[in-house]
Amino acid sequence: MKLTSPGVRAALGWAVAVVLILAWQLAAVTGESLFFPPPTEILAAGYQLWFSAGLENGVLTDAFHVDVVPSLERLVIGVLIAVAVGVSLGVLLGRVRVVAQFVEPLLHFMRALPGPVLLPMALVLLGTGNEMRIALITFGAIWPVLFNTYSAVRQVPESYLDTATVSRRTSASTLFRVILPSASAGIFAGIRTATGLGIILLVASELVASSDGIGFGLMQSQRSFQFLEMWAFIVALSILGYITTLLLSALERLFLRWHHLYKAVVA
Repeated sequence: MKLTSPGVRAALGWAVAVVLILAWQLAAVTGESLFFPPPTEILAAGYQLWFSAGLENGVLTDAFHVDVVPSLERLVIGVLIAVAVGVSLGVLLGRVRVVAQFVEPLLHFMRALPGPVLLPMALVLLGTGNEMRIALITFGAIWPVLFNTYSAVRQVPESYLDTATVSRRTSASTLFRVILPSASAGIFAGIRTATGLGIILLVASELVASSDGIGFGLMQSQRSFQFLEMWAFIVALSILGYITTLLLSALERLFLRWHHLYKAVVA
C-alpha cells in the first residue's frame, strides 16, 4: 500500500484530525477553562442552537435561518458575481494584449487593497444592507479569479489557436471549445482561492452594522460572554470552509476529468 495513494492520504488526514480533537478534548477537560471548552460541549451547543427543532419542524431551528442562511446567500452570490466578472475580464486581458498593458497596473493596485480596509467606505456608499456585504465579498474574491484566468489564457498553446483558425471556428466556438477548456485548471484554482477569501470577507462584513449572519452571531455571543456559542460559530465557519472545499474539488474532478486523463497519458 503506497502512502501517496489518495485513499491512504485521506485516511492519514482524518487520523491526524481525530488525534488533535482527542488531545483538545483531554486538555479542555483537564484544564476546566471557561474560555476553551471541550469539543463535545461545543458540538452539543451547535446542535442545540441550530438543529434541535425536531423532525416534525424540519430539524433546523429559527436560529439557523437567522445565523447561517443569510451568510450562505451572501457568500454564494458574491462568489458567483466574482467568478462571472473575473473570468470575463481575465479572458479579455489574456486575449487583447493592448488592453492588458493599459489596465494591468491599475488592477494590481486595486488587488493590493485589503478588502476589510474598504469596509468603512462601503458602509458610506452602500449602507448596511446585503448589497454592501455582497459587494465587499465580490471585490475581494474577484482578483484571484481574474488573474488566474488571465495567466491561464495567456498560456493557451498557440498551436491550439492555430488549429481552431484552420478549422474555421467562430470566435465564440474558439472561446468555449478551445480557450476556456485549456485555461480551466487555472480558473478553478482561482475560484478555490476566491472562495476562501470570500468567507473571510463575509465574516468581516457581518461583524459591523449587521443583524444576522455567522459573523453577527459570533460577535453577539462574544459580547454576551456565551463562549460555548462563540466556539460553535467558529466551528461552523470551519465546517463551511471545509464543505466548500469539498464541493469545489468535486466540481473540478467532474469538469476537468479530461484534463487529469490528459496529464496521466502525457506523464
